[in-house]
Order: sequence, then structure tokens, then C-alpha cells
Amino acid sequence: MKRLLKVFSFVVLLSGVASATTLTASDILARARVYLRDQSTAANRQQFPDATLLQFLSDGQREANAQNWMILSSTTFTLSAGTTEYVMPADFMATYRVWYQAPGQALLKIDQTSMDQLDAQSVGWTSASGTPTKYYLDKSLASIYMGFYPAPVSSSTGPVVVYYVQQTADCTTTSCIPFNGNLTLQPYASSLAYYVAYRGFMTVEETDLANVYFQYWVAFLQLMHQGQGKTPDFNPGFIGQHGSP
Repeated sequence: MKRLLKVFSFVVLLSGVASATTLTASDILARARVYLRDQSTAANRQQFPDATLLQFLSDGQREANAQNWMILSSTTFTLSAGTTEYVMPADFMATYRVWYQAPGQALLKIDQTSMDQLDAQSVGWTSASGTPTKYYLDKSLASIYMGFYPAPVSSSTGPVVVYYVQQTADCTTTSCIPFNGNLTLQPYASSLAYYVAYRGFMTVEETDLANVYFQYWVAFLQLMHQGQGKTPDFNPGFIGQHGSP
């Protein structure tokens, strides 16, 4: 596995150099067909139609994002007096950070709590009102709602900025750019061909070959995790030194 990671690290570095190249779903499917030995140029003679491989590709990017939380987005709304909960976007997956600006104050980060914690804290928390200090997620319905505690009143209405982990959109055409078109994730896009090949070989019960490409995929998932966790320009412990006279 360590050897695989070294090889794939080199591949990722090369991919970063060629930043002008953007892989589309068509490029990824073409690579996957090489692995699957499915290279007929006649669509009606291919073992795997594009629609099937596109679904495998969509499953792969969804799995990668679910494991590594790679794609972020944001939404902004304004609190209304007496309204506790607000619907989140359809592609919402998890909160990353939430900012709230009370009237006359600077934009401040507020922390997450849960309904269970609020139940334990106060039996009547649902009727509390004032300036929100916490937020929680209500997942009891088909849509996810963000609630605020205490509920805002007319004097505490203000903008809220939510940074959240975004779900990946399915690739339904070969012109699709994976990972929601996020170009910073292009170094990882080629790995989706390994996932597509793995799923294809599983479909035809070629389990040995499926396992080979699955291991390639797992190795790349680790690289995604390492790459997304790197913050070379973040140094919270650095405070500088005073010059000597």
C-alpha cells in the first residue's frame, strides 16, 4: 500500500502541473473503458453504455466527497422575528461554519448545538426568544432545517452566512466536469476511472480484477484525504520574533 501511495503521489503532482487540462466525464469514461477492455467505437457493441458508466462515476465522486468532505459552498439568508427554523439548500450535507450578525454588531461565528442538548438544558427552550447564540439542525423532514436558539425577535434579526459541505451533482452527460466543476479537485478526477473500472468488473463478476482497481481507488481516497487536509500557509503557532538591536 505504501508503494501504491508513492506512485499515486507522483501522479497527483504531475496532474497539478498540467492544470490547464480539465478532465470531463468523457475523458474519464475513455480511460475506464481501457481498463475494462471495452474499446469498441460502435456504441451498440460496447458492453457498458455511457449511461451505466456515468452512474458509476457519479457514485464514485459521491463516495469520495462523503469520506473527505471536499466540496464547500455557502448560502446567505436573513433571520425573521419569530421564525426559528430555515430550510437548507437541496445539496446541503453538513455545516462547516455559521456566521450571524446581530443588529449593530460585527459578523460573529456561532456554535452548533443539538435538540437533545437543548432538551437537557431547558424544558421550555422551544419558546425562548432573544438574540440567537446557537444553531441546530433539524433532520426530521425530507429537507434539512437550521434552527436558532433562542428564536430571533424583531431586535435580533440579521444576516446569517452558512458555509456547508456540498453534495456532488450526478454526471448525466459526458461533457460533465466531475466534483461539481471544482477545478481545485482536478488532480483527483482521474481516479474516478479506477472506481468505474472496479464497478464494471464487479458487474461482470470479474472479482479479481475488480479488487485490483478497488485497491487503486482506496489508495487515491487516502491521497484525497491527505491533500485536502494540508494547509501550508496556516501557522497558528507563529508569533514572530523581535529584532535585536
